[in-house]
Amino acid sequence: MQPSFNETQKFNKWWHYAIAGFPVILISVLFSLVWFDIIPTKNGEKLPWLFVALLCLTLSMFIWFIILKLKTTMGATGITVHFFGIPFCKKTIKWEDIKSISVIDYDPLTDYGGWGVRYSLTGNGWCYNVAGKSGIKLIKTNDKPFLIGTQKKDEAEKIINHYFKK
Repeated sequence: MQPSFNETQKFNKWWHYAIAGFPVILISVLFSLVWFDIIPTKNGEKLPWLFVALLCLTLSMFIWFIILKLKTTMGATGITVHFFGIPFCKKTIKWEDIKSISVIDYDPLTDYGGWGVRYSLTGNGWCYNVAGKSGIKLIKTNDKPFLIGTQKKDEAEKIINHYFKK
């Protein structure tokens, strides 16, 4: 049986949910304040359809945020990385299409501008990450860099050393 690496990451820190949930709470509070005439409206119109539409939009975005996850798999054929919840964010890279690969420490904010699906304007290429500062940095044979965030640094390194022989 061939060794493999599987990792599924989600945005699961309390402050992730606070940031994603803030618009839902804000719209709900504003709706309540207008509805109960604590904040008076100019013409006395309360426009409940507008608040309901905004609440539905922000609530659906919050649910989408909860569903987001990054799944990374490494095996005999190569690396597959999929950011569930974001269209077209699935890549499969064969070992023979990789020029170099290593597990590195990086700074998500300065190197890629944050977390999620990112493209670096400083030449670091694409990045799929969720949290932390460790990643699988690879350069493809076409010289395009790509980084996959990982929380399982040691396991990833073992699999890379097993399959990548260059």
